[in-house]
Amino acid sequence: MRRPPSVAPRLSPNPVALLAAGLGLLALLLSWLELKPSRIAPGEAFGVWGWQSLWPWVLVALWLLIALTRGRLQGILLGAALLVWGLLIGQGSNFLLNNQPENARVSATGGLWLALLALYVGYFAAYHEGRGWAVLSAPLALVALLLLGVFDRLGPVLEFAAWREQFGTELWRHLSLAGSAVLLAVAVGVPLGVLAARGPRYGWVLGVTGFLQTIPSLALFGLLLPLLAAISQGLRLEVALGMIVLGVFAFRLLWAVSGWLAVPLALPLGLLALAIAGAWLNNLLGPDPLRVVLDAPLQESGVRGIGAAPAVLALTLYALLPVVLNAYTGLRGVPEAARDAGRGMGMSPEQLFWRVELPLALPLILEGIRGAASLTIGITTVAALIGAGGLGFFILRGVEGGAPDMVLLGAIPIILLALLVDSALRFASMALRRRVGI
Repeated sequence: MRRPPSVAPRLSPNPVALLAAGLGLLALLLSWLELKPSRIAPGEAFGVWGWQSLWPWVLVALWLLIALTRGRLQGILLGAALLVWGLLIGQGSNFLLNNQPENARVSATGGLWLALLALYVGYFAAYHEGRGWAVLSAPLALVALLLLGVFDRLGPVLEFAAWREQFGTELWRHLSLAGSAVLLAVAVGVPLGVLAARGPRYGWVLGVTGFLQTIPSLALFGLLLPLLAAISQGLRLEVALGMIVLGVFAFRLLWAVSGWLAVPLALPLGLLALAIAGAWLNNLLGPDPLRVVLDAPLQESGVRGIGAAPAVLALTLYALLPVVLNAYTGLRGVPEAARDAGRGMGMSPEQLFWRVELPLALPLILEGIRGAASLTIGITTVAALIGAGGLGFFILRGVEGGAPDMVLLGAIPIILLALLVDSALRFASMALRRRVGI
């Protein structure tokens, strides 16, 4: 009996790459740029096929190749598609603005954003097969596009040129608010997660942090405004610090006697401590000089009804849940065999925690910090509503003035910051997992 000839296995196309290619081809059928006589005037939309260019055909060929290839070649092709995407934008901007008045500008429309989404989805497909090329091709293509100046005539770039100094200030405020909140969430959330992992009787920790996550952000800001306004005017810093110190001793005493009944004392003092620490951290990280006046009202040290203090306090409360939950899950997931091995080596409970449990739970804790950081960078946008500043300032100004390019000037950096922080912490978590052998 003759055996059938062997057939080399075929690599099936990646379904995620097929989705990306489909979105990219669909984007070419939509309008990409809108020509507007001024920043707020309505404009006329144009597609890529009316720009007398061969680049749309090149992009069609690249999307077809991306759908059919796998591995490192796919990452290289995506970098080339990103480069052609930017060249199309630059060429379209020059074509539409030719012989137009000085105030005319072009703004992005649906096809441009759908093509960018297609590229983003494509990188998910390429990352798992050709990690190095998928990671390197996008930054290299973006650097090349920036050096070529293909975005210089887009509306958001023109808004940036007009608001350059204010943009730098608001960007720093956004980073200082989000950074202060994440630092405080880690300082408070990790110990709370450790407490919750000690047994079922501490399950209220997860319940309280989960409840805080359900409160709408604007409502939480509104609730904090009158509370902090009254405290900042009627309480001096030295008295507040004394109350916190005495409260810590009272809490420890009540905890030893009545357990969870000490929590009602800890909550208001904890919020006061967070408000003071948040204002101090924000002043330290922000553009304003640090001012600490012991014999003056709290508002002299940055704790006010509006501004940084309520913003950092609310953002910290929102960031607590992912940190607490991941710390709890990581510690509860430590294998019992690892604990038994530590006990067999004569470790005390403290040594067992620091040398066995915490190192094994650390990768998951870092994942919680990653989620909290990404969440906080986005929610910090709302802080502009209470005078805390940040990139939300441009979004509010754009909405009020009916200028979409101003909205994008605030929204795009927020998205990029969240993606950058998320990627950096993801790589750190992966490196930590390899180090501990998880």
